[in-house]
Amino acid sequence: MQSVNDPQPASAGAQLAAARRERGLTVDEVSARTRVRASLIEQIERDDYAHCGGTVYARGHLRSIAGTLGLDPGPVLAAYDASHESLTGPVLVVPPGEFDPLRGGAGGGGGRGGFRWGTAMIVSLAVVCVVAVVLLLLPGGSGKSGDASGSARQQPASAAPSRPPTPASAAPTTPASPAPTGVNVVLAARDAQSWLEVRDDDRHVLLSQLLHTGDSRTVTAPGALHIRMGNAGAVDVSCNGRSLGPSGGPGQVVTITVSVGASGSCEVGPDGQGPLSAMSG
Repeated sequence: MQSVNDPQPASAGAQLAAARRERGLTVDEVSARTRVRASLIEQIERDDYAHCGGTVYARGHLRSIAGTLGLDPGPVLAAYDASHESLTGPVLVVPPGEFDPLRGGAGGGGGRGGFRWGTAMIVSLAVVCVVAVVLLLLPGGSGKSGDASGSARQQPASAAPSRPPTPASAAPTTPASPAPTGVNVVLAARDAQSWLEVRDDDRHVLLSQLLHTGDSRTVTAPGALHIRMGNAGAVDVSCNGRSLGPSGGPGQVVTITVSVGASGSCEVGPDGQGPLSAMSG
């Protein structure tokens, strides 16, 4: 650990460089322990974050390197935040249109599906009424018919007039709801904080921020979501109302893809490598 009497370097990169030299470690040794490229570590020690990929990744690298060197990551991150743009606030991303991920299409009760259903009901009732009127107008099996002598022929009293049975109207069939094609993902920090980055299928960033303990964020998209977590063990992931649980261990940096399979169930897997597991959607 750093000596209490030593003056604390002003910048985040200087703090890490000083701690590494004090412990007698090379950049390559720190790279092997953190799996951060040696060239990127050298740039970070010079406070050059141009190749980190953004604020979220830069903070993740600083936290990982500081932990490896035995430093409290808080002062290091505070020094970084003092000279860089702070993270954004809560973000809720909903794609254009009234997309309903649980129905796989545009929402609303006045859509084309509802109109066809009402028309079918009206036509069915009209057909039943026409059939009933026709049956009432058909001649019965009894009555009087005159002959030349004016005598009437009578049907036996026991013979009841026969009518064809009224056809029963077929019960309307409820159309099956299409399997959902979109995802509604909830990310919740259970007992520790974690930085998050969420991208859509076009790799556009939909969410990029630090999630504090007890916070949650909801991201909705018509296709798959690609989620990167800096502390996967602290983040619970839910898709379309079903919990998928954590995607890694404490402090582990994990990238997953959450999508909906052909059966309509949510699938979660490593980014670009197919599903790891599937849960009912």
